[in-house]
Amino acid sequence: MVTALLIDDEPLTTRALRKIIEDHFPAIEILGEMSNGLKAWELIQLKAPDILISDIRMPHLDGLELMEKVRAAALPIKVILVTAYGEFEYARKAIQLGASGYLLKPFIQTELIHAVFQLTLELENEIGHKNQLSKVIPLVEENALKKLLLGRIDSTDFQVFQAMVGDRWEYGMVSVFKLNSSPIRSIDIDEIIKISIVEEINSHILQSGFHGVSFFSKHNEFVTVYTPISDNTLLIQGCIQVLTKYMDEAFQYGSCTKEYTLNQLSEAYEEASRLAITTENTPFSSHAPNTSPGQQDMLIAKAVDYCKKYYDTDINLQRIADHLNINKDYFCKLFKEKHHINFWDYVTGLRIDHAKKLLESTEERASDIAIQCGYLNSSHFGRIFKETVGLTPAEYRRQTRL
Repeated sequence: MVTALLIDDEPLTTRALRKIIEDHFPAIEILGEMSNGLKAWELIQLKAPDILISDIRMPHLDGLELMEKVRAAALPIKVILVTAYGEFEYARKAIQLGASGYLLKPFIQTELIHAVFQLTLELENEIGHKNQLSKVIPLVEENALKKLLLGRIDSTDFQVFQAMVGDRWEYGMVSVFKLNSSPIRSIDIDEIIKISIVEEINSHILQSGFHGVSFFSKHNEFVTVYTPISDNTLLIQGCIQVLTKYMDEAFQYGSCTKEYTLNQLSEAYEEASRLAITTENTPFSSHAPNTSPGQQDMLIAKAVDYCKKYYDTDINLQRIADHLNINKDYFCKLFKEKHHINFWDYVTGLRIDHAKKLLESTEERASDIAIQCGYLNSSHFGRIFKETVGLTPAEYRRQTRL
């Protein structure tokens, strides 16, 4: 996981920096907020963060002196310097020391987002964070694409987005998956299921050699936006396979037939929606097999035992249903009847309990703990942890050690 350290003698500034990064770059872990350069240097030597965002004028050790120490120690740390002083000498010295960014207070939020975005791209290529970062495309990119699909992005936001992504999004294509195709009733998709779908398809996009992002744009409408390559069939087929694992009913899907420029993505979305057809998968039977109450208890006991043994793996509904040799729809219903909690909430509880123990008793990074608890995506882990506990992993660790 990419890590960052925030340094400024004004606490309001570091809090603002933290909020911007956490909102727009969930794949970045904030190691701390420091009020002076000397304390920051002590932590840098222990943790070696990937990114420093530091004020220049600070007590004990200013930002330029701190950067000199970092360079003298040959630490491969990206540095963004922030200052209220617009004098040329500061900027020149920062450039000489190899600063990756130089912002003047009061900086505009989009300037910081742009600077951090560029650093994440550099880190992907330089120090092997590509797999982690590519699975969690920064929210600023996803939000901009959503606005482009709906034709609701203003010229300023569009220019900022173009500056951030360069030629990575020169052209795009859109596929739409309508998971609520039944004219009779509306299906309700659990939020955890939605997160799993997004993660699996984003991973599939990456492994298929595409650059793209997927998300739920409406109640039950799933959208994939991607840069085209010679054959898009593999990407679409993989998306259908992932969705079929989670959906017990047929759904509709459609893709645009040509490449579109960024400012034409709303047209691509309309074409994909218009061409949507229904999948041929047959809905699974939701009828319960002929099992006695005792057999049902044995099935659920076996499921619980399986969960306790394998919650730290990539467990999913289909896998456990296959293990029990029953229909997954029936299993979900039976599990909730017996435990008064749905299956995913139960697994999440096991994972979060284990994560809490590790946060309390070890110094391991949140990204490493995420993997040990069954989350391949540390950003997903952070969101689920906060939704469940009410605190981020870092906040929970600090609170339990007061």
